[in-house]
Parts: sequence; structure tokens; C-alpha cells
Amino acid sequence: MVFTGTYDHSIDKKNRLAIPAEVRTRIKRSTGTGDDDAIFMYVTLGKDGTLCLYTEKGYEQRADELDRSEMDADELLEYERVFYALSRSVELDKHGRVTLPSDLLTRAGLGSEVVLIGVKDHMEVRDRIAWYEHLESKLKDQPDILMNPRLAMRRRRNNSE
Repeated sequence: MVFTGTYDHSIDKKNRLAIPAEVRTRIKRSTGTGDDDAIFMYVTLGKDGTLCLYTEKGYEQRADELDRSEMDADELLEYERVFYALSRSVELDKHGRVTLPSDLLTRAGLGSEVVLIGVKDHMEVRDRIAWYEHLESKLKDQPDILMNPRLAMRRRRNNSE
């Protein structure tokens, strides 16, 4: 499943975050779960004040990628200790919300006004103002960031030859 889009949301006083209906529908479709089936996701601490949300399958794929990693064994073990220690399984409630662990919210420095963005294999929960400032800065300072992906792949192939 590929996550896309930008959604402005709030985290309520009980640390609940609503997952957009269109995203929930796509998750249900990709996992084959029905309306009454429980849906679990994994939340983990990301880089630069973010929380990352993965589907169960996406999280398992990340674990498989780590198993095939070419990282030094000691480095990988240290990474896995931190990554898995800072990960939690969360269930979507009947209203389509997940409860984000307070310790992860504190570590990420997130308040109530957030943005949920799709990042291919996961979604990120970010501070809303910081995200939009970052996005505007990227678009202004690096206009080529949105270059044609085919052109980028062609450049990569040419540079590797």
C-alpha cells in the first residue's frame, strides 16, 4: 500500500488521532478486513519530531528489510533495539482513531495541531506549522525537488555506468 496526501488534524486530550476515512478505506481494502474487523497499526518515533504510522504488513516488511540489511551487525542490533523499543501496536477504534502513546508524543515534541502526511510505505504525524514551513522552504529553495522521476532515474543509471 502506498500512502499519499496531506491531512490537517488534531490530537485530542486523550491522545487520539483520527485516521482519514479515505485512508482507512484503503487500509481495509489492502488488508482484506471488513467493517467489524479490528485494524492494527504500528506507531514509532521518527526523525526530526515525527511519529511514523505503519500498517501491520508495512511494519513487517520493514522488519524483513532489516533482516536483509547490509549494516554492520552491531550497528543493526543497536538500531533495532531503539526502533522496536520505541514502537507500539495501536488499534483503530470504531471511530477510526488511534491512541498515540504519550511517551512517543513527548519524545516527538508534538502538540495538538498536527498534519498527517503520506510517505510511500507509512504516514508521518508532524507538527502542522513546522511541516508547512518546511514544505514551503523546500519548494522555494529546491524547486527541482519535484523533477520528473523518470529523468531522475535516467540520471541515476547514467551516473552508475
